[in-house]
Amino acid sequence: MNQLPTFGVWYDFRQARPFPIPYRQFYQEALEEIVYAEQLGYSDCWTTEHHFVDDGYLPSQLVVAGAIAGRTERIKIGTNVLLLPLHHPLRVAEDAAVLDLASGGRFTLGVGAGYVQFEFETLGVERTHRPSLMEEGVQVIRQAWDKGKIGFSGKRWQFPDLPFGPQPERRIPIYLGGMSPAALRRAVRLGDGFLAGNPTNLELAKNQYSAIAAAMKAEGKTSEDFPYVLSTTVYVGDSPEQAFQDVAPGIAYQASRYAEWASDRDAPRPKQLSAGDLEPKQFSWIGTPEDIAQNLVELHREVPYRQVCFWGVSPA
Repeated sequence: MNQLPTFGVWYDFRQARPFPIPYRQFYQEALEEIVYAEQLGYSDCWTTEHHFVDDGYLPSQLVVAGAIAGRTERIKIGTNVLLLPLHHPLRVAEDAAVLDLASGGRFTLGVGAGYVQFEFETLGVERTHRPSLMEEGVQVIRQAWDKGKIGFSGKRWQFPDLPFGPQPERRIPIYLGGMSPAALRRAVRLGDGFLAGNPTNLELAKNQYSAIAAAMKAEGKTSEDFPYVLSTTVYVGDSPEQAFQDVAPGIAYQASRYAEWASDRDAPRPKQLSAGDLEPKQFSWIGTPEDIAQNLVELHREVPYRQVCFWGVSPA
């Protein structure tokens, strides 16, 4: 029997320049919103990360996750996603274990491979090593949590057999994200669930899930034991036109920045999008409450998502 889906909020803690709100105030307001989301019954709060950009995109997720845990009582807290190849896996294991213990077992570690050229170069990580760093990173973290030992010998990481502690008192879920066929297969093989990266309409979500479903079948997993979290943009207005007009500048800003970061130094610069470049029909979860509810019900008939999480604040 399929579980009823839940709903979560998703924060990147960034603002388009010039910053309309001082960042100290912005953080406090976001934390207050998350407390209110818990009061309203949202099940999860997710964060995400990038580094060395000018809009304040959250660089230190587990620090903020600790702040969220201190302000809340029930809402689950997760990373969506932590860029694992850019981090030492044992430090991630330690911080996540402490966070889960301090929050009363409310943490989910969501990880992805990353892609931004300047992030890898600045942090001294070879970008072509992403697949093996992901594979070994998850193995190192899970072994440390499960066995309380760090001894590991792999292609990228080698550690002596020292103790790890404190161990978490439960199995912390590890969810993976990804876009390529290889990343999808790796997510199903290594993870406890999948974080779908911002499909904005019914067709995109269905197409992505069909690839996940094929990988799940190959690994002997089902939607019951491998949750699919749909991470996207949801925005409600009095009319479809008003809702789209409100949120389109933020979507255009997001899409332009992601395209910019995905382009390597020698590649042509992508076009900077404006709200007028967007087609409303490409966004299934912007409109009236009735529109969005109908589209989510339609999607669930073909894509048994466990949760929909959406941006809490538009960056522009």
